[in-house]
Amino acid sequence: MVYYIFLILAGIFQGFMVSLNGQLGNYYSLFGVCFFVHVIAAVLLFFYIKIKEKKPITFGGVPKYVYAVGFMGVTLVASSSWCILHIGATQLLSLSIIGQMISSALVDHYGWFNAVKKPFRFKQLPCYLLVLAGVLIVVYA
Repeated sequence: MVYYIFLILAGIFQGFMVSLNGQLGNYYSLFGVCFFVHVIAAVLLFFYIKIKEKKPITFGGVPKYVYAVGFMGVTLVASSSWCILHIGATQLLSLSIIGQMISSALVDHYGWFNAVKKPFRFKQLPCYLLVLAGVLIVVYA
């Protein structure tokens, strides 16, 4: 149950985040927005590790593909900053759900990134189509 609460909170924060990124986009370039978002997060993480964990920060032993998360984060911040000014938060997040469903289904099906392998079953297809229909109603209604 605690996982569900954290995930709902993450979704709430994501909704707020893209709206705030859009506001930053009114004042700064996409580079500026990405800089603020990532530098603030990096500083907070650095202090957390130094105070709480008391472990040195190392970059060894990590698969190289994991660092692609930085590119993905910059892309998320940049696209949300730009798109929210043109289509709004509801449409932005609704459309991003489609991308999240596609990528998560691929990760689960193939077991990418050491995820538990859960093959796609065709009986799940109506659920995906139902979510797609809901997103299309939100976007085009």
